[in-house]
Amino acid sequence: MSARIREAIAALEDDTAALNLAPPERVRARGERLRRRRTAGGVALVAVLTVATVSAGVAATNNGGTDAPSPVGAGATANCGDHMLGLMDRIPEAAITCFLDAVEAHRPARLAVTSPTTEGDPIPTLYVVGGDGTVEVTTDSRQDRFGGGQGLLLKRCTGPEVTNGRIMFRQCSSPVPALTASR
Repeated sequence: MSARIREAIAALEDDTAALNLAPPERVRARGERLRRRRTAGGVALVAVLTVATVSAGVAATNNGGTDAPSPVGAGATANCGDHMLGLMDRIPEAAITCFLDAVEAHRPARLAVTSPTTEGDPIPTLYVVGGDGTVEVTTDSRQDRFGGGQGLLLKRCTGPEVTNGRIMFRQCSSPVPALTASR
């Protein structure tokens, strides 16, 4: 080994000596605790969003409203699943097929997907297919610590397409706060 390489290694060791790095086991354990906490929060949020969407749709139907989500109907809604994705993960093919089939057939369906931000914050998204084939997309970015806190937003979309294992749409309405959209 040349003298220059030995000097560079010694300098690097001096530079990194001041760093207090946790052992890999502690780093992995902390990451696992955070993942479990985020998973539990995301699943609970999806459940709340589903109940809120169904309740708002039934209430709007009973009141003759048209701006609220459509009721899903007892036993007629296809459940395309609840999926927790990693940063580079794709929505499972079976879930995408279930969702696209429901849109094409104008059959009520729901798909819940939680995707992480670059920093690892969970962003739950609920896709609800109405009887007319439109899709209500509710996105909750309240847990995104670095995203500007847009909150709980609802938009209505048509023309779903799959790009890199993610669902995109040809056309969507402007997002509105989800809690006021169902009134």
